[in-house]
Amino acid sequence: MLRAISFKIYELRRYLVLSLVISMMAIPIANSIVIERDRNRNEMYGEAFWIYGFGVYNMTDTEVAEALDPTFGYDDGLHTLPEYLGNVKYEYPVFGLIFFAIATWIFPGGGPLQPLWLNFLMTLVFHLNLVLIAILLKERLYEQEWARLFVGGYYVYGLIMSAGGGKLEPLVDCLFLMALVLHQEKQYGKSMFTLGLAFQTKIYPAVAFPVFFLVNPLSSVWFFISMIITVVPLTMFGVGFDSLIKHFLNTSEYSQQIVNPTFPGLVQSPILPDATSSYLWLPALIPVILYIAFVLYTFPLYLPEKKEFFDASLYDKFKKLIPLYVYLLPGILFVFRWVMPWYLMWLSSMIFVFKSERHSHGYIKHLTIVGLVYAYGVLVNLPYFLSGPLPDFLGHFPLGWLTLLGMALLVVLSVIAFVIWSKEMKKREYHDKLVQEAEARGELVI
Repeated sequence: MLRAISFKIYELRRYLVLSLVISMMAIPIANSIVIERDRNRNEMYGEAFWIYGFGVYNMTDTEVAEALDPTFGYDDGLHTLPEYLGNVKYEYPVFGLIFFAIATWIFPGGGPLQPLWLNFLMTLVFHLNLVLIAILLKERLYEQEWARLFVGGYYVYGLIMSAGGGKLEPLVDCLFLMALVLHQEKQYGKSMFTLGLAFQTKIYPAVAFPVFFLVNPLSSVWFFISMIITVVPLTMFGVGFDSLIKHFLNTSEYSQQIVNPTFPGLVQSPILPDATSSYLWLPALIPVILYIAFVLYTFPLYLPEKKEFFDASLYDKFKKLIPLYVYLLPGILFVFRWVMPWYLMWLSSMIFVFKSERHSHGYIKHLTIVGLVYAYGVLVNLPYFLSGPLPDFLGHFPLGWLTLLGMALLVVLSVIAFVIWSKEMKKREYHDKLVQEAEARGELVI
């Protein structure tokens, strides 16, 4: 894998340098127009780790902000969650906490430069992700239109998450993509161990576990070994993951607000801000009805051939159902109360599990439909979202309408980078086509 990464970095060096330049421009712009609350919170907990150790899992944001040195400036209200999430303790798994602890140890103390440092680190990780994606795509990057569409979509998402937000997603995706590369290289034990680390950074890579398990069941031992090394000792010493469990179990104890516009539970929309009562809102079911109709129409494409399926052993039957399992994964996003817009890309890396180009292209369409349904869900449930969730979300943009200028600049920069890269890819595709035609005519190509 290391040799493949080195080769791809050399092959893509011009595009990576261009993208890094754009990212360096984007970091200060984004930092000035967006309150990056998740990054700020991780920064604060990373510093607190060196004082309280893993005991920070038992402390709320406010408790940590009040306990740390006031000169760090973490008590400014920008390093803690909103009031309606005031009882939430640190909910990210242990590997994510360790990453930010090491990052703040390298660049200690509060101040205006430490947040930029964290964004820079995430930007480097994001560019490594681009290299890993290129390794997974192989020649499809130059031959398949869906592959370039995927890279374009991931690029915008990754740039926003790293240079524009300093969020944890680039690190999770990096470990997830490494696990997929190792799995592709048939290093099943290493891939399972890496998947375990990804799961301990944010839980969504766990969706790949059934696929890895079916391909090589014995390798699952390494997934659990990675858990034993970190999570088990912490729980033995009384470290709690209460907020993570509440989030995962979808309880209102995590948040009384519902921020997922596709969540069917909005049919009984709570009346904010106290959420002690609710009102019946039947249009909330429209997004999930549209999505179910789409899935029912398209899922047969992912079913195995009937005769092959029934002739196969039970174990092989499960393996033949892997494409269907992966295709249905985006439906998970309709289940949870708390789904932010960027969660739509969490499951995008599972596209590399497909072996059929038709399946891969269909999966991109599936994710696009989920995104459109998500946006439509905001419109359908607009009365509820205007009563709390949308104003709270827009509160992360303190410059008001001027924020749009900064966002427009970031979009323009990312589009310029993608257009340059896409033209180069098409030029190479055209060149390869000419070579193939010449060779088919029996000409010698030097």
